[in-house]
Amino acid sequence: MGRRTYFGSVGRLALLATVALLPTACNMTPDYKRPQQDMPGTYRNPLPDPSPDLPRPLSEWWKTFGSPELDALVDEALANNRDIKAATQRIIQAEAQAGSSASSFLPSITFSASKSTDSPQGGQGTTITGNTNRTHRLQTIGMAASYELDLWGKLASAEASSLATALANVHDRETLAITMVSDLVSTYLQYLESLDREAVARQNIANMKTMHAAVRERVRLGESSELELAQQRNVLAQGEATIPPLSLQRERAFNKIATLLGRAPSRLTLTGKTLNDLKIPEVVPGLPSDLLLRRPDIKKAEANLIAANANVGVARAKMLPSFTLTGGRGWASQVLDYIASPASIYWTVAGSLAATVFDNGKTEADIAYAKARFEELLETYQQAILASLRDVEDALASIRLEGELEVAQKEVLLASLDAYRLSSEAFRLGMVDYLNVLETQRTRFQAEDAKVQSRFGRMSAVVALYKALGGGMERPEEPAAEEQPKAASASPVETVPPNATEPAKAVAPVEAESRVVPAVAEDTPRAAVEAQPSPPVLTPAASYYTDAN
Repeated sequence: MGRRTYFGSVGRLALLATVALLPTACNMTPDYKRPQQDMPGTYRNPLPDPSPDLPRPLSEWWKTFGSPELDALVDEALANNRDIKAATQRIIQAEAQAGSSASSFLPSITFSASKSTDSPQGGQGTTITGNTNRTHRLQTIGMAASYELDLWGKLASAEASSLATALANVHDRETLAITMVSDLVSTYLQYLESLDREAVARQNIANMKTMHAAVRERVRLGESSELELAQQRNVLAQGEATIPPLSLQRERAFNKIATLLGRAPSRLTLTGKTLNDLKIPEVVPGLPSDLLLRRPDIKKAEANLIAANANVGVARAKMLPSFTLTGGRGWASQVLDYIASPASIYWTVAGSLAATVFDNGKTEADIAYAKARFEELLETYQQAILASLRDVEDALASIRLEGELEVAQKEVLLASLDAYRLSSEAFRLGMVDYLNVLETQRTRFQAEDAKVQSRFGRMSAVVALYKALGGGMERPEEPAAEEQPKAASASPVETVPPNATEPAKAVAPVEAESRVVPAVAEDTPRAAVEAQPSPPVLTPAASYYTDAN
C-alpha cells in the first residue's frame, strides 16, 4: 500500500512539475516573415488593354490550342511521366519524415518480456565461500515510457522544418509537371512545324523540277545555255538537301514526345499534320506581378526558407538543457507461476536533465551554419522572383515581336512572289538572264519557310508565357471587390470569373490569324496571299494595374 501511495505522489509531482515548467518554455526559432520584394508596377512589354468580357485563361492552358490530340498527350504524360512519378515518391518520403518528427511530441511506450538464468559467480559448479551453489532465474514482463519535454521548442522546430521540406517537395513536383507540360507542348509544336517546313520544301522542290524541265527544253531549242541548266540543277539539289535535316528534326521531336509520355517511340502514333490546325491562344492583358508569387518554384524556394528558419531554432535549442521523463511498470518473479501476484509488481519513475558543458564549439558552429543557410536560401528566394519577372518579360516581348515578325514575313512573302513571277516572265521573254530567276526562286523559298517559322514562334511565345506564370493566370480564389487590383488607366479593367462562358474577344483573334502557306504553287496569284489576314501588331501600353500589395 505504501508503494502505491509513493508512486501516486511521485506521479502527481512529476505532472505538476511539467505543468509548471511548460509556461516558462520558450521557442528558440526566429519569427518568420515573408521577405518583402519590390514588385514592378508594369512590364516593359505589356499587352494592350483587355476587353471587359475577356475571361481568364484556364490552368489547363494547352487546351486553348484547340487540338484534341495535344490534350490527350498532356493527360497521358501527367499520368505516366516517369519523372513526375519519381517526384511523387519523394513527396511520400518527405511526408514520412515529417510524421517521424511529429511522433516526438508524444511519449514512446515499449513492451518487454524477458527470462534470464544466472549461474553462481566463478562459473558452473564453483561457489564462493559462504554461498551455496544455486542457479538464479528471473522472469519479467513490463512496459516503459519515455517523454522529452519540449521546453525550448526544439521538437516543434524540427517538425516545422520537416513539414516545410515536405511542402517543398510538393511544389517541386508541381514545377516538374509545369516544365514537362510546357516541354511536351513545345515539342509537339516543333513536330508540326517540321511537317509544315518539309511540305514547303517539297512543294518548292516540285516547282524547281518544273523550272528545270522548262530550262532543259529551252536548251534543246537553243534558247538557253548548258550553264543555266547546270545552275538550275544545282538549285534543285540544294532544295532536296533541305529535306533530311527537317526529317531528322521531326523524328527527334517524335521520339521526345514518346519519352515524355513514358512510351517507346515504336508504340506512338501522331495524327497531327500542320500548325494550321491549331489556334493561337488568346492572352489576357494586364498581368499583375503578384501572380508570379504563386509559381511553384517560388513557393518551393519559400518553403525551403521556412525550413531553414526552423533549423535555426533547432540549433539554438541544442545549447539549452533537455528534460526527459521516464517511467515503467511491470511484474518480476523468480518463479513463473507467481509472476501475476501483487507481490511481483514493480515500477520506476525518473526525470533526467542533460546539458552540454563542452563540445569544442560544435553547437556554435551548428548555429552559424543554420543562419548562413537561411541567408543563402533568402537570396535564392529573391533571385527566383527576379528570374520569374525576367521569364515573363521575355515571353511578353516574344509575343509582341513575333506578331510583328509575322506581319513582316507576310510582306516579304508577297514581295518574293511578285519578284519570282516577274523574273520568270522576263526570262521567258529574254529580258533578263537566268541568275535573276535563280535569286528570286531562292528568296521565295526562304520567305515561305520563314513564314512557317514565324507562326511557330508566336505559338512558342504563348507557351513560354504560360510556363513563366506557373501554368496559368487565374488565382486560386477571387479576391473581394475591394481587394481587386486597380487599373492605372481611367477605365478600370473588369475581370470575369474563370467559369465564365461568354465569348472572348481575343488579343489576336483566330479569325485574324495569317495562315502558313505550306505549298505555294507556281501560279499562285498575289491576291490569294494578300487575302490572308495579318495578326494585329501588339504595341506597348501604359501601366494598367497597380501592385496588389
